Parts: sequence; structure tokens; C-alpha cells
Amino acid sequence: MYQKIFDDLLGGIKGGVYTTGDRLPSEKELMDQYQVSRITVKKALEILAYRGYILRKPGKGSFVASQSNIDKIVEEDILSEEMILKEAKTHDSSTQMIGVILDSFCVSFGCDLIKGIEYECRKRGFLMLFRCSYGSKQDENNAINEMIHSGAKGIILMCSQGEVYNETVLELYVNKYPLILLDREMAGISLPVVATDNYKASYELVTKLIEQGHKKICFVSHSAMNTTTVKERFDGYRDAIVNHQLSFDESMWITDVDKYLPNREEDFQKDGMTDHKLADYIQKNQDITAYYSVDHELGMLLFRIMKELGVEKEKKIAFFDGFEEDLDILPIFPHVMQDQYQMGVAAVRLLAHRLKGNHVSGRENIPYSIVMEKE
Repeated sequence: MYQKIFDDLLGGIKGGVYTTGDRLPSEKELMDQYQVSRITVKKALEILAYRGYILRKPGKGSFVASQSNIDKIVEEDILSEEMILKEAKTHDSSTQMIGVILDSFCVSFGCDLIKGIEYECRKRGFLMLFRCSYGSKQDENNAINEMIHSGAKGIILMCSQGEVYNETVLELYVNKYPLILLDREMAGISLPVVATDNYKASYELVTKLIEQGHKKICFVSHSAMNTTTVKERFDGYRDAIVNHQLSFDESMWITDVDKYLPNREEDFQKDGMTDHKLADYIQKNQDITAYYSVDHELGMLLFRIMKELGVEKEKKIAFFDGFEEDLDILPIFPHVMQDQYQMGVAAVRLLAHRLKGNHVSGRENIPYSIVMEKE
């Protein structure tokens, strides 16, 4: 539905229904018109803003950008589409094979990412090899070597979590092999990366919890704190707490919940002690009114434990990722919705530039949305 809203609004802008400076329908008007949730509408508007068609002004609405800017974007879009079609026809499949390696994926994070990658690969005529490393550097290393041996000319990589980088990845970097990182950076290595501004999103979400009156907010993570994604989210949490002059106490950090770290299915074992320790912590720290977890799985674990304890209505849970509001049978929790689909599309687009010999560097942050619970 967000794609339809995006297409309809873009068609109106290109067709002159909305001209420079015109205010687009409000989020509420679009929600009523299409019978969708706010997050669906926001996603469509954020993509329009990201691509430069509109300007979003907080408290005022969304306005059409200048005609000269739109003309330039439309021209780039036309040239891009023509080039993509031309390349798809003139290159054989062996030169258009790319590899995609994720550490894992689940319903709340990864499925839309893969959909975006697959869509852009199909549009550009790429064949996609796909593997999961399940957090294992050895599996990551094997996947890289197998893909290159099979003819992959470039790789999109969500590197496995941990303090030590894969030597094979470093060798690819030194040899200038086309490589695009996804979701997380390798600190100190200037490889191009497509991600979310985790620090900003985390700071914004925690600030909203503080504005709701929460003075003690517990940070919950697995032990992979050195992964750049987790570290950025922690830094956002820390600075929001400190800048609002609240107590920043290490006793309010839980950073060793490894229950949902990536594992091969055959290696997975239910860890009852994790649940017991979390339940014990929640009961002993009744003055903590909000829990902020780095991902959806840990957030849902906290919710289940709190429900078993009968305190789910007394505590607030916030996290990254989740489901579309209309599809989630659970209560709506405050959370960051990353635009995983656009992350996947952008990663393939950058890799296509690298395959053509163009220089690509830096970090491309894809817009996100903050979703708060209904009143």
C-alpha cells in the first residue's frame, strides 16, 4: 500500500496536479483515503522526501519541491531506467552474478530487506546468490569464497557480529573487490555501507520515552556490543539520558542476552536461564518503568516475561523494527521502523556503480520512522 500511495502522489507531482510549493494531503487525510495506518503513509512520504520530490516540514506538512529540482530528478530517473534496461540486455548472466550474505534474517528484520534486494537485482538483470552466515565467521568466509568461485562479480555483505573482522573481507577491501556493506559498518574500514542512522533514531525514540515521563530506562542488548549497529543504538540511548540530565547508571544495562543471536537451526537450544534472570531483574528493579531493547525479538521476550509476571501494563517496552501496524496482533509498542526495502534497493544500486568501475564510498543512511503506541 505504501508503494501505491507513493506512486499516486508521484504521479500527481509529475502530472502537474501538485506544483511547486503545493501542500500534499496530510497524513490523516491519506490514512482515511487509503484506509491504512500512519506508518504506511509516513513510509510513502519519507521515500518521496528522500528522493527529493517533496520537503517535509514538522508541524506544517509535506510540500512539493521546486520544479527545477523535480525536472532534474525525473531526467535522472529516465536515464537510470534506460541505462538499466540497456545493461540488462547487453550483459550475459555470468557477468551479472552477485552475492548477498546476511548473518541471519527473520520476519521482523530481513524479509523486506531481501525483497528490496531481489527486486532491484531483477530490474537490473542480476542473478543473486544468497547465503546466511548465522553469526559464524567461518561460514561467512566459506560463503564469500564459494560465491567468488561461482562467478559473483560483487557482494553485498551484512558482516557477522563480533570484535574481530573476517580476514577474507579485509583482503577483498585491499584488492578493491566490489563490496557493499549492509546494516553495519566495519569501524576503521572505509567500505561503502547502506544503513539506518541508528544513533539518531535511538536518541529520538528514547527522548520520546523521557517525554512520556520515564526517568529510569533500562537498555537491553545481546553481548555483541562491539557491532557498530548495537554500539550506535547504545550511544543514542546514553546521550538522550545524559542530555536530559537523568541518572546514567550501568546497573540499568542488560547486555548479555544471547538467546536471539544468529544460530544455525540445529545449534539452537532454548535457554531457560535467560528468561529466569530477566524475570528476576524486572522484579528486583521495580523503579525501572521502561525497557529499550536493540531489536524486536528481545522486546517481545521482555513482553512475554512481563506478561507472565503480570506487570506488562506497568512497564513500557521500546525497540527497533517490528511489523506493519495493521498486521501486528500484539499491542503497538514504541519502535523504530527501518525502511528495509529501500536499504536493499540502495545496496544493489551502489554495487551496480562499483561493478561499472565507479568510485563509491561513505555511508548512505535510509530514512526511518518512529512509531508510538496509540492513545
